[in-house]
Amino acid sequence: MNIVFSTTRQWNPGDEFILMGCINLLKEVIDEFNPIIFNRNPQIRRSRKRDIVKIIDNMLGRDWAEKFLDNSVKERLELDYADLVVFAGSPEWRGKRLTKLYSSIVKHNIPTLFLGLGSGSGSIQLNNEHLSPNEIEAFKKSKLITCRDCSNQDSEKNEYDLIVHDLPCPALFSSSKEKDVTSVKKIALIYGTYKAVRDNNVSEATNDYLLQVYNYILKNYANYEIEFVAHYIDELTFFKQDFPNQTLRYSYDSKDYLDIYNSYDLVIGHRVHGIGMSASMAIPGIMISHDQRSQTVKGFKSSIINIGTSLDEVKKLIDDKITNISHESNRLVEHKKYYKHKYTELLSESLR
Repeated sequence: MNIVFSTTRQWNPGDEFILMGCINLLKEVIDEFNPIIFNRNPQIRRSRKRDIVKIIDNMLGRDWAEKFLDNSVKERLELDYADLVVFAGSPEWRGKRLTKLYSSIVKHNIPTLFLGLGSGSGSIQLNNEHLSPNEIEAFKKSKLITCRDCSNQDSEKNEYDLIVHDLPCPALFSSSKEKDVTSVKKIALIYGTYKAVRDNNVSEATNDYLLQVYNYILKNYANYEIEFVAHYIDELTFFKQDFPNQTLRYSYDSKDYLDIYNSYDLVIGHRVHGIGMSASMAIPGIMISHDQRSQTVKGFKSSIINIGTSLDEVKKLIDDKITNISHESNRLVEHKKYYKHKYTELLSESLR
C-alpha cells in the first residue's frame, strides 16, 4: 500500500513524534507499506491569502512549474497512487495548507484515517460552518476518527453522524520499547524561548516562568544530573545566553530524540510531545502548561503545572514524582499497552 501521512518535516519535531506513533500503530495491522508524506512545513506550503511569490510566478506564466523540490507530495503531480491518507494527529488537520490533499482525496476517492486530531477546545467541529466541501467529503470517506483531547460526550457525534473516538495522541506509541525506571538519577528540562520563530516559541510570560522554575530546579536538585533538551534550532543561540554553563541536547533528526529522552528518568517542560515521547518509553513527565494544547498530556499520564504555580508547589510535585517514580513508570507501561490494544483493534476493524 502507498500510505500518505499529513505531517510536517523539519519544522516541529512534535509532529514527527506523532508520525512515528502512527506508523508504529499501522505496522501492527499492515505487514508492509510505503510511507509517503504530505509536508505541511510552512516553508513549503504557505497559507497566506495573498502569496506574493505565487502571484509573481503566475504573472510570468510559471504556474505550471513545481513550487518546491521537497521529497513529498507535490502540487503538480496527481495523487492517483495513494491507497490511504492518514492525518497524523495535529491541531492543523484542515485549512489552506491542506487544500491540495483534500481535493486529491475527493478526486481519487481515497479512504482516510484521522488519528489523534487535536481540537484545542475539547471538541472538534465537524459541520458546514467549519469545514469546506472537500473536507466534509474526506471525513465522510473516513474509516476511523480519533481525537486526542475531546473532553465531553457531545463531541462523539456530529451532524454527519460520524463517530469520533476519544483516545490518547499517537505520540504515546512513538517508541516501540519501554524503559524500566526504578529511581531518578537524571532529569531533563525542556528549553523554550519567546525569541524563537512564531509557532515554535512561547509567550514572554511562559518564558519568564520557565526560567524561574528551571533556575529553582538547578539550585534545589543539584544532587541529580540535569540536562536541557531543545526541539528547535532557534533555541540554541538563546540557551547559551540563559544557561551558559549547562548541557543542552538537540538534533535536527526527530528520530534521535528516542535516544535523547531515553537517557532520562524524569522529564519536565512545556513541549507536549516531548512529554509524549517520554511517556512512550515509560518515562514520567511533568507538563508546564501554557496553552489549551497542554491538555493532550492527560493521555500521557503526565502531571500538569500551570503558569504561575508557586515554587513550593512545584517542589512538592517534583518530590512526589521522584518518590513514586517506579509506580508512575509501571503505570505508563500498562496505560500504553491498554491503548495500543484499543487503537490496533479499531484499525484492524476499519481497514478490514
